[in-house]
Amino acid sequence: MASYTAGNDMKPKGKIKPKARRSGRAGKKIAALPQRVWAIGGAVSLVIVIAWFMLSPVRREAPPLPSIARASGTLNPQSSAPAASPGAKIPENRLAFIQAIRLQPTRPTRMDILKAKVETASTAPEKLVYTYHWKVNDRIIEDASEDTLNLSPFKKRDLITVTVTPYDGNTAGFAVESSVVAIHSIPPSLELKPMRKARRTGEPIELQLVGVAPDGDQVVFNLEPPYVPGMTIDKHSGKITWLLQPEQKGSLRFGAAVEDDNGTKIAKIFDVTAD
Repeated sequence: MASYTAGNDMKPKGKIKPKARRSGRAGKKIAALPQRVWAIGGAVSLVIVIAWFMLSPVRREAPPLPSIARASGTLNPQSSAPAASPGAKIPENRLAFIQAIRLQPTRPTRMDILKAKVETASTAPEKLVYTYHWKVNDRIIEDASEDTLNLSPFKKRDLITVTVTPYDGNTAGFAVESSVVAIHSIPPSLELKPMRKARRTGEPIELQLVGVAPDGDQVVFNLEPPYVPGMTIDKHSGKITWLLQPEQKGSLRFGAAVEDDNGTKIAKIFDVTAD
């Protein structure tokens, strides 16, 4: 017969497996469940990422920007392409055969023949033919096709230029224009005309300078070295008055000049004899 102890709600004595042990094993199973869920979730995520990379379009790198300078040449400022290399062949009609055009004389007058002197470049062919186009005050001069120009038909202060085009056979080089030259006034003439000779010491001597300006300009006269003591001049008339000094004997020299209103000046040295 089983025995009971008072106060134990009539529960029989004996070995009974505690509920706490059964509860512990179930707790371990429940605790391990979230770890499995995380592991499965991570594996699924990794699979999704790998699939996305494999199925996404292939990305291509942008092509490199073109270079603006190459070893074979330099950048042409008028184009994005580099200039031709030094060994590249340049078309013959683009060659500069002429280096400069010089007009002589540099201060021409209406009495001169103006000549165009062509200075060729070192790379120009030996045999070249030229055409000449002359202009006066920027207007073409008809029938002027040679390397010289007669200036007699023109007037003072006209501006003259010439454009020269070189030809190597049928190939034309660059046309080159000369610098501008102005037609200057013709230099005035200067002569000495004796008026009255001195008879004795202290008597004045009168001399006359004569100057003519072909272009109709006004002129002025001046004395120039070597100077003679006692000699004076009227700048407008050219009359020289000279008071002969006691020590002035024999041949004496003095200088004189005439100048027009354009600054063209002519100077001479004259000889006079004092008795």
